[in-house]
Amino acid sequence: MTETRRPKGTGSIRPRQGRYQATYSYIDAAGKRRRRSKLCRTKTEARSWLNERLAEVQAGQLSNAGDMRLGEYLTDWLASLGTSGLEPTTVSWYRSAVLRHIIPALGAVKLERLSPVVIETFLAEKVTSGRLDGTGGLGPASVRRLQVTLHKALDAAVRRGLVTRNPADLAEAPRMPTTDVTNDVWTPDELAKFVNETNCDRLAAVWRIAAMTGLRRSEVCGLTWPDVDLEVGVISVRRAAVVADGRRHVKAPKTAASRRTVEMDVRTTQVLREWRKLQIEERLRAGEAWHDGQWVVADQLGMPIHPDWLSTLFARRAAELGLRPITLRQLRHSHATALLRAGAHPKVVQERLGHSSIRVTLDVYSAVLPNMQREAVERLAHMFDAR
Repeated sequence: MTETRRPKGTGSIRPRQGRYQATYSYIDAAGKRRRRSKLCRTKTEARSWLNERLAEVQAGQLSNAGDMRLGEYLTDWLASLGTSGLEPTTVSWYRSAVLRHIIPALGAVKLERLSPVVIETFLAEKVTSGRLDGTGGLGPASVRRLQVTLHKALDAAVRRGLVTRNPADLAEAPRMPTTDVTNDVWTPDELAKFVNETNCDRLAAVWRIAAMTGLRRSEVCGLTWPDVDLEVGVISVRRAAVVADGRRHVKAPKTAASRRTVEMDVRTTQVLREWRKLQIEERLRAGEAWHDGQWVVADQLGMPIHPDWLSTLFARRAAELGLRPITLRQLRHSHATALLRAGAHPKVVQERLGHSSIRVTLDVYSAVLPNMQREAVERLAHMFDAR
């Protein structure tokens, strides 16, 4: 029986610049000699570090990153994602995080020396001053995206044998400032003004869907007519039209909870019936030039409207009406906030918005709930007083 040889390493410690430099070398799996060193404050610290490294060599837990910088590794990692089978939106997500944020800040750090502290410091800086336009920090979702991207990339580095452990495993998420999404939403009066004063627009039905259903922008743009039951008055969310690298992609809904049925009010159903008739007329006029995709959000030739273009049209129309500038995402928040203030149960709002749990709904709209509680108590007190 042939005994498998384990790699052997040799090490030494010597004084240097008032400190102690620990050095070790070993032969890697490719037969190449590698050398590593670290400058420590005390001889005891140097001996401890050296013993740990030699134990890793003996156990076969070798790091082969050498002098590779994080930026170099991440560039290679991004190139490998093209054959990973990931959705285009996910790849675009990773690319944006790496090229716009991570490499500019950490690209020069040696892959071997990337520590949890370095990652935590990077994320904390993004919380306070991460916006590329210099106007402040990134939001919780954006910071979380950077953390997830680093973790995913470093997991691949571990599998490739470039590092022995993933430093992102031990990096704590930064404390995020409390944000209130209800600060930047339209009031019910503003929401009503937008819906009423756009009722003669060609896209009146689209604006009403966005304002009265709470669908995400991607879900509105992903609607086809088979998803809309005009007899019952419900919309079935079955797909989403998202943007990756500037291009429109159609995919499954965001989560399992996002695949849902949303009820419409009578007026919204009627507006959609009128919109359906208008599209049929446009199809007859277009003839063979019509794009047969059955998209609800479409131009005069049946071509689906790009989500970014829809956002531009919305912002332009709101400005023309003299309304406070908000995004289509904030229009969704406006719908949910109006529902809660009207007395809707948070569970109803959760199911309508497609949140994964009621906890998400309660967290996102926590600023609205105390007023709801006060109003509920006052109603209860009034009921008892009346008796």
